[in-house]
Amino acid sequence: MNAPRLFTITLNPAIDQTVRLDRLVPGEVHRALGEQTEAGGKGIGVAAVLAALGRPVTASGWLGADNDAVFRAAFAERGITDGMLRLPGATRTNIKLAVAERGDSTDINLPGLALAPEALQAAEQALGERLDAAVAPGDWCELAGSLPPGTDAGLWERLARRLAARGAQIVIDTGGAVLGTLLARLSDPERGPVVPVAFIKPNRAELEELVARPLPDTLAVADAAQALCRAHGVRQIVVSLGGQGAVMADAQGRWQAAAPAVKVATTVGAGDALVAGTLAALMDGQTLPVAGVFGMACAAARIQRIAPGLPPRQEVTELAARIRATPV
Repeated sequence: MNAPRLFTITLNPAIDQTVRLDRLVPGEVHRALGEQTEAGGKGIGVAAVLAALGRPVTASGWLGADNDAVFRAAFAERGITDGMLRLPGATRTNIKLAVAERGDSTDINLPGLALAPEALQAAEQALGERLDAAVAPGDWCELAGSLPPGTDAGLWERLARRLAARGAQIVIDTGGAVLGTLLARLSDPERGPVVPVAFIKPNRAELEELVARPLPDTLAVADAAQALCRAHGVRQIVVSLGGQGAVMADAQGRWQAAAPAVKVATTVGAGDALVAGTLAALMDGQTLPVAGVFGMACAAARIQRIAPGLPPRQEVTELAARIRATPV
């Protein structure tokens, strides 16, 4: 039997232009330390880390045909199968200001491709047919990132139902109101999950939005995460807490793990690395909290370098050995 593959589905990708600065003072002129341009979008970032871990991965979704060269080059260089559907127009550019003094980044995200309703309908149908031809039972499909203008959570819902009908494992990697709407539409208050969800990774603020209340401490986060699993048929959830690490939960248990102390070059890509590492371990048969710890190690490895991707696997393994998950 072939090993399961992962398909990332990114409908609103971006060309990420990262500008490196010593410091950032509003209203002042700054001299940049350097800049780089790379293929971006949640699914693209997850695919890059999975490919670096040696997992077979296909990047699917929508791209603007006018400026896809950076994506074609990235897929070829990283060993990612190009399953993106080209649409008329240009993919958006996002600007990231990586500030060394603060160890974080300021993001300026532009809107995505805007298509007429008829064109959107045709693009959805074409993408669905392409995925039908590629996805096999047991494969994992990640619904990744934001939605382009003119679409709503119904688009993700239709894709999730279509892929689940093919026997795929569904991963939801989107945030805000869309995540809550999608989880509600994929489950029934009386019958339980209509489309089981294998994994989600909200941060604390997103989880607070989902449960409509503040989550002031680890215990509150763990309670909310586990309740979400039980209410919506989510098998595993990792809640990222930034520098405080993460809380992991499934229907049977909850764990907290502190992030290892590392030098931060950029926070860009940390969330994608956490998702990718966790998925790689889950696809290898690991369960929580082991899979979540490996994902945290991938994130810790990612934030130490400006360049995309990961260091050698041994460094990630050593970071994972420094992370301890304790029951909550």
